Amino acid sequence: MSRRQIVIDGLFLTSLLSIVYLTMFPNMYLGTGIAKGGHNFTPFLIIKKIFLDGSVFSAIINNIGNIVMFIPFGVFYSLSFPKRNAFRTVLLAGAGLSCSIEMMQWFMENRWSDIDDLILNTFGTVLGYGIFRGFREMKKRISIFL
Repeated sequence: MSRRQIVIDGLFLTSLLSIVYLTMFPNMYLGTGIAKGGHNFTPFLIIKKIFLDGSVFSAIINNIGNIVMFIPFGVFYSLSFPKRNAFRTVLLAGAGLSCSIEMMQWFMENRWSDIDDLILNTFGTVLGYGIFRGFREMKKRISIFL
């Protein structure tokens, strides 16, 4: 295994551990996991409620945070598994990871199990994949001119 691949795999593992830390443990600074949790099975209900009734901070932490948290996963999954970096595979990996987290949170008293999180996390994974593909295409085009 090359040094480059070791670094990429380390960054992939770091992205996974960061996701676990942010979704499984309470964080009083972000206001997550400190109040009684619940369940939401209606798509876009909490996203809409936060934008209409919540604060800007809540909208950023919940909506933008769920997307941004999974972007590195999409990038580094694609780099760590070069033979499995097709769009559908990365999409399913991100959705599967997010679904697993939401299922575990179902049993945690102070966490929300939310279909909106699954949607936002999967979207973040897809954005990460898009970043990976964009850089790969730029690299091809730049090498033509050098």
